[in-house]
Amino acid sequence: MRSLPSRTTERGFSLLELLIVVFIIGVVAAIAIPNLMNSKQAAYSASAVGSLRVIHSAEISYRATHLQFGSFNALASSGYLTDPQLATGQRSHYDFVINPSTLSASVFEVTATPNVAPWRYYYMDASGVIRSEHGSAATASSQPIN
Repeated sequence: MRSLPSRTTERGFSLLELLIVVFIIGVVAAIAIPNLMNSKQAAYSASAVGSLRVIHSAEISYRATHLQFGSFNALASSGYLTDPQLATGQRSHYDFVINPSTLSASVFEVTATPNVAPWRYYYMDASGVIRSEHGSAATASSQPIN
């Protein structure tokens, strides 16, 4: 006569084992997600600094031929600013503004304002020194970046 198989020989995961695995995955996600967000913010900030350097180069080139600094439209139409996103004044979650009241033969100011707060704000003038503030608008008196 054959006996029925006992429940102790069945294979599978218990509810407790599954809960432990879910808990471990939750802890790993809680550690990884803030690091991912910080990495994305650092990448966007680095892109903003790079964009400011491109704008500075375009302004210097434009001034060499037109004897004054130009707006985004002037830089793009003359071929000195070839990035179509940057020519619109937006790139990598930042809004770039060339202050029209400062445009002259010797002066220009550009700011980079993040679309998401409290990221870094950037400021640059004709000297090419990029300055930054965390959480508020950067100005000519802000700390220069390294």
